[in-house]
Amino acid sequence: MLKLMKLIFYRISHDKAFLIVYLVLIPIVIGFAVYFTNSMSYQMRIGVVGNIETVANAEVQYISLKEIPENSQMVLNQYDAVIYQEDQNVKVLSTKGEEYNQAIQLLINGQINSLSTDEGRGTASNILGFLMMVISLLGVQIYSYYFDERKGINKRILGTSVHCYQYMMSHFIVVFSFLFVPAVTVICGALFVFDIPLSIALWQFVLTLMLLCFFATAFGLWINVLSKTLEESMMLGNMFAIVGAIVSGGFVQVTNNEIFNAIVQVFPQKQIMSLLLSLENHTTIPILGILYVAVISILFIVIAIIVEKKKLPNR
Repeated sequence: MLKLMKLIFYRISHDKAFLIVYLVLIPIVIGFAVYFTNSMSYQMRIGVVGNIETVANAEVQYISLKEIPENSQMVLNQYDAVIYQEDQNVKVLSTKGEEYNQAIQLLINGQINSLSTDEGRGTASNILGFLMMVISLLGVQIYSYYFDERKGINKRILGTSVHCYQYMMSHFIVVFSFLFVPAVTVICGALFVFDIPLSIALWQFVLTLMLLCFFATAFGLWINVLSKTLEESMMLGNMFAIVGAIVSGGFVQVTNNEIFNAIVQVFPQKQIMSLLLSLENHTTIPILGILYVAVISILFIVIAIIVEKKKLPNR
C-alpha cells in the first residue's frame, strides 16, 4: 500500500500542470478567500412593492419593485425580505421565519439600527462555509490519476498480491493529503498574516476542516468509482458540491422553513455547518450530526471498494 502511494505521489510530482494548479493557484485562492470573507461587509437587500415610507439605514439597500417576486428568488437570497402594503398595513415577506419578519418590521420603522442577517455566524463558519464548495469540488477532481490507472495498473493489481482495498485506500489517502494539508496550512497562515481572530479555538476549526475533507474525499472516491469517465464524475460531483454548499447555508442562511430544513439535514455539509454554529454560539454539540457525517463517509468508502472489486476483472 505504501508503494502504491509513493507511485501516485511520484506521478503527481512529475506533472507540472497538476502541481501548479493544486499546490500554487488553489492555495492562493484559499488565502484570498479567507481574507475577503473576513473583511467583506454585507448589505441587506429589501424589496419595496409600492409607495412605502422607510427609514434610511447604511446596512440596508431598498429596491423598488413593481410586484412581489417569485418565492424562488427569495430562497436564492436575491432579496432578504420584501415589504408590501395590504389593507393599509405594511407586511413583510421572507423565507426566514416570523421572528425575522418582525425584526425587519422594526428595522424599516427605525426602531432598531441593525439586524444580523446570519444569526450566530462568526469568522469560522464564514470562512469554512465559503470554502465548503471549493473543498467538495476538489475532492472529486483530484482523482484524475485513478482514471488514468484504469488503463493499465488494474492488470498489475490482478496479477500481484496487492488487494483492491489497498489500491483504493492509496488513492483515498493521497487525495485526502492534497485536500487537508495545503488547506490547513494556507488557512492558518492567512489567519496569522491578516491577523484574523477565529470565533472558535484553532484546534476545533482544524478538526472540523478535517471532517469536511474526509467527507469530500470519501464522496469523491464513491462518485468516481460509479462514473465511467472523469468528465462524468466531475459533472455529477460538481452539481452535488454546489447544491450542497448553497442549501446547507455555506454562504448565507437560505431559509427557516421547517420542511426545507428537515430535507437539507441529509446533506453532510449541513451537519458540518451546524457543528460550526454550535461551537461559535457555545450550544450543545450535535454529536449525532458528527456521527452521521463520519458514518456516511465510511459507507461511501466501503461501497466504492465493493463496486471496484466487482468491476476490476471485467476491465
